[in-house]
Amino acid sequence: MDTQISGGGRRRWLDGLRGRVAAEAPEPEVGDLAGLGPLEALFADRAITEIIVNAPEQVHVEVDGRLRPSPVRFRDADHVLAVVHRLLSGTGRRIDEGAPLVDARLADGSRVNAVLPPVAVGSPLLTIRRPPRRRLGVDELIRLGALEPTAAAFLHAAVLGRCNLVVTGGAGTGKTTLLAALCELVPPDQRLLLLEDVAEVAAEHPHLVRQQCRPPAPDGGREITLRDLVRNALRMRPDRLVVGEVRGLEAADMLAAMNTGHPGSMTTLHANSAADAVARLEAMLAMALPAVGGGTLRAWISSGLDVIVHCERDSGGSRRVAEVAALDSAEDGMPLLTTVCSRDAAGALRPAAELPHRCLARMRHHGVDFPDRLLLRRGAA
Repeated sequence: MDTQISGGGRRRWLDGLRGRVAAEAPEPEVGDLAGLGPLEALFADRAITEIIVNAPEQVHVEVDGRLRPSPVRFRDADHVLAVVHRLLSGTGRRIDEGAPLVDARLADGSRVNAVLPPVAVGSPLLTIRRPPRRRLGVDELIRLGALEPTAAAFLHAAVLGRCNLVVTGGAGTGKTTLLAALCELVPPDQRLLLLEDVAEVAAEHPHLVRQQCRPPAPDGGREITLRDLVRNALRMRPDRLVVGEVRGLEAADMLAAMNTGHPGSMTTLHANSAADAVARLEAMLAMALPAVGGGTLRAWISSGLDVIVHCERDSGGSRRVAEVAALDSAEDGMPLLTTVCSRDAAGALRPAAELPHRCLARMRHHGVDFPDRLLLRRGAA
């Protein structure tokens, strides 16, 4: 999922960036009016996947999965603020003392997060996540080593077989990229509703309908939350729901959709492992449904969720799938988690167990025949 730069090329890359900053940066006033001022050279460099401004004189960029200092500088905190406002000018989002936090999506697909003082101490904070230069399908993820053919075959079967699926991982581990690739495996005659806080999932599908949240409007227009979008989407005749990321109360509505007539739905959430994802989901459900006992919530998770795909960054910073797990229900209704693929000591994603019965039964119910021991047979071959 990353653009690779060899160790010997990193110094040359940084020297080249310094040269471009010096050569391309116009006089401050003219350059700022024309575009993004100090950030122009960074936006022009497609090897950069993230731009972080901690202070006027402290700018970092991510290249090849690793953060490094940039020679770019701002004049002062007001200069940073001016660039933040310029970035947001065409997004419909606002930031000021009354609303000092903002998430927005730029026309090129970049995601912008900004924080103003006094919430930010000293200077405005700015984080820009750049989109991949091209959409990465499953085949490309295999080529890059983020996914391996056996696990990819299972995930393809799980999507076609309408398993409910969650992609988990930490920030910047490739969850959104993988979710987009899985969306493109959905048959073209199925209606797919993609709901996000800020539009970010770069998927293409002939029946894809996109919606995003809206912050409270300056004129008093009410906020449209992710929970609002999920509830409304159920009235729009979806075959599947895709929620860019669940973080709170909307988890209850998403899981309700998975349990009641919308199989094959997908989402992402922040978690440290597949097992941690189940615990995180239970905590979100408890916030949304405080009167419901933990046993009932866990049973609801085990009946609604089929597959968890966990993403990570390896020691070199590359994004990859670390674990694929499938859920079944114990006799008491509690979740039974089976790791069907995991990374071995050499870092290869290998089959680890045969699939639980319920996962196979769901796929077969939807016309997908995935032999019971295919994963283990491939792993032994």
